[in-house]
Amino acid sequence: MTLLARLFEPLKIGSMTLKNRIVMTPLTTLYDFEGGPRYNEFFAERARGGAAMITINLQALYPGRTGKSGWVPDESVWEKGHITINHDLYIPRLQSFTRAVHDAGARACVQLSVYGNWARGGYGAPAEEYSPSGVRLSGEAYRPDLESLSFIKGGRVLAVEEIRMIEEQVAEAAARAVNAGFDAVQLQALGGNLLSRFLSPLTNRRDDEYGGSLENRARIVTETLRAIRRRVGDDFPLLCRINGDDLMPGGMGVSDYGQLAPLLEDAGVDALDLMPGWYETRRPVNQMCVPRGAFVYAAEGVKQAARVPVSANIRITDPLLAEQILQEGKADWIAVCSALIADPEWPRKAQEGRLEDIRLCTACCGCWSDLAGHRRPIACSVNARAGMEHEYVLRPAGKARTIWVVGGGPAGMEAARVASARGHRVTLFERRDRVGGQLIFADLPPHKGEWQHFIRYLQTQILKNGVLLKLNTKVTADGIVAGRPDDVILATGARPLVPDIPGIEGPHVCSCVDVLSGKKEVGPCVAIIGGGCIGSETAEFLHARGKQVNIIEMLPRVAADVDFWNRWVLLDRLDAAGIRIITGAQARKITADGIHIVRDGSEEFVQCDSVIYSVGARPYHPLLEELAGRFERVHCIGDCREPQRVRQAVAAGFQIGLAV
Repeated sequence: MTLLARLFEPLKIGSMTLKNRIVMTPLTTLYDFEGGPRYNEFFAERARGGAAMITINLQALYPGRTGKSGWVPDESVWEKGHITINHDLYIPRLQSFTRAVHDAGARACVQLSVYGNWARGGYGAPAEEYSPSGVRLSGEAYRPDLESLSFIKGGRVLAVEEIRMIEEQVAEAAARAVNAGFDAVQLQALGGNLLSRFLSPLTNRRDDEYGGSLENRARIVTETLRAIRRRVGDDFPLLCRINGDDLMPGGMGVSDYGQLAPLLEDAGVDALDLMPGWYETRRPVNQMCVPRGAFVYAAEGVKQAARVPVSANIRITDPLLAEQILQEGKADWIAVCSALIADPEWPRKAQEGRLEDIRLCTACCGCWSDLAGHRRPIACSVNARAGMEHEYVLRPAGKARTIWVVGGGPAGMEAARVASARGHRVTLFERRDRVGGQLIFADLPPHKGEWQHFIRYLQTQILKNGVLLKLNTKVTADGIVAGRPDDVILATGARPLVPDIPGIEGPHVCSCVDVLSGKKEVGPCVAIIGGGCIGSETAEFLHARGKQVNIIEMLPRVAADVDFWNRWVLLDRLDAAGIRIITGAQARKITADGIHIVRDGSEEFVQCDSVIYSVGARPYHPLLEELAGRFERVHCIGDCREPQRVRQAVAAGFQIGLAV
């Protein structure tokens, strides 16, 4: 189709020609610590989905006796099944990876990662933390949860002799990449990792040949690139990944990277891959509050100074936006990651013109929180198969059954989608006039609009699969017994918990759902009891409508249930909005003009016109009890089983759709 003609043109990087301009960027998954087929199959699925090249991220330096890495939850798992590229013993596993990607129709590229931990004494020696100048950033200018990011350290200052040892070890890793069957190598010099800390005047305070001018600060990068080029030959594709904009006060900006580009090209680089932002930046980068295509300016700026192809990256989830960027000449190719986690067939569906079938990434950052916050293998909120491709195989049902799904939230719709895709006859009942469940309200607060695209995707898929959708329909136990379906899947959701507080029944008191749904209007001054995710986002919602908002939270901190990668961003917004936050406080009584609370043993009064409660939810499943003893094949999933997040609801829907 001509609609996306530029996106699906071939791209030449050095001597290599890619079939289109969609490249999967490096991604730490932690699947490689488990052994087995999970790692290879995850990336092969994205190759089968149409990406032109798959890039993986591997540690190039000696990890040390403990295998120390900031991403790893437990150092003892390092030898269990980890795959990296700092020793020849990993070459057979890497060869199995490149074969899997090639067999699936894509090129394979390895990013040679250079973190700050390194075993100077060689493979198996103790590891130390190293840096250009021993600088560790802290303060209000940087993200407030830096202490929890264990992979960011100052470290001992590298000697010149050690710098040259590192350069050679990275070049050795590049030679292994050739032997392992990779089609290209990429040097990592971004994000606040070791090489980018040399590039930035913020962290490089050296006064030798590796500090001072940009040419000197870039010396470790250019020397490493030249060392790689000597090992892999003149024709082997060589890329370099840089920020394009550090998004750091005192760091490098677009013009600086424009000056860096010719230095990297002279050192042998065939393409530049951009990913703006250091780990420490306080500016949101991946989160849902960041507009799509927000950092294309970095690609455009660097491209003006570069002779080699330049990528655009981050929050490019829509193929139409990707095409527009390429058509306008702002970049030469599109680096995609989270969009391919959410839908590995994103490229193929786009090329076939099936844009409505693409399951767009919502930028919920659950995958980031898995990795950096919880040190666990990544999963996806909207794609239950992500990382489970080897187990979750969508096979036709042996016998078509009649399935009734009660409840049109994410769990119910996903169950209907999967069951119908397998050939079952599915009817979905929803008591409202539209599907979406709690997601209808979840996308109403500021910066949450991406959820509506997921609702639209699920509705499109169930209708395409032939699901009979019955809106404005209340299902009864008698109706189920009379209808005689083979299976009933209950996905009736949850209801807000009503706290036991005197005055809670007052006419000026309601739940967050009442407010977000428009069922209740509130006065000019509001107090929200409960400062979790929903309470905090409702506070933003009301502030945007000109309300004065107070949050009363019993715990020592608000938004305690918000994912790691989103919490600090939400707190910054609440602070900027001037929303009053009262923690460690318990609501004792609600009156017509406010709330009496107790904090630190003292009573206080919070004056307000309206009171909103957000203290959790309880499962809502009246049909479960009514069907007991009358109907056997009943499955209860999603919030009506246990109130959880979208990810768990979608996973539950997928699993039951696969099982029935």
